[in-house]
Amino acid sequence: MAITQISQVQVRRGLEQDLPQLAAGELGWSTDAQRLYIGNGVIGAPDYAPALGQTEILTQNSILNFTTNFTANVALLQSNVAIIQGNIVTLTAEVAALAGGATTYSATVSGSGTLAAFNANTGIITYTLNQGGSTMRTGQIKFAYNSAISYVSYDEEYTESVTAPTNIVFSMVSNSTYAGLTYTTVSSTNIQYQVLSV
Repeated sequence: MAITQISQVQVRRGLEQDLPQLAAGELGWSTDAQRLYIGNGVIGAPDYAPALGQTEILTQNSILNFTTNFTANVALLQSNVAIIQGNIVTLTAEVAALAGGATTYSATVSGSGTLAAFNANTGIITYTLNQGGSTMRTGQIKFAYNSAISYVSYDEEYTESVTAPTNIVFSMVSNSTYAGLTYTTVSSTNIQYQVLSV
């Protein structure tokens, strides 16, 4: 009859503070903290470990750095909430503008200044203007506004009278709060404009 012999296998063990440097793949048990580790080995050949020391094998007694990770995640979440809230404000304004339809605004301007301000991400402004009593120019300005970097891009197309061209120049400026439609003209100019879409 064959004799079966059962051998006892033990790993390195001791107090947490006394646990030695473990060899590659060697297990170590902290008897007081009840935490289990495995040795990383050396960084170069033959182990090619990413770092010296040992790696903890997770058990019910492992201590993870939840506090640092949780605090960082909370801070990230709060910053994301602020961004979301800002986007909600902008979206609400855009929806209100669409729901209300196009409103026609009128102004008589000269010199230079800001005609209107927008906090919408995108918009199309149509306008007609005259200098001296008759409609001399019709046009459309399309813009895209990014408040996060205080940047606005725009494109203007217009048609005006060849016999009596206007001397007004439109431009757009921006900051972190709004995009502004500005003008410069040497003549008194009557402008009517609408924001068709946002």
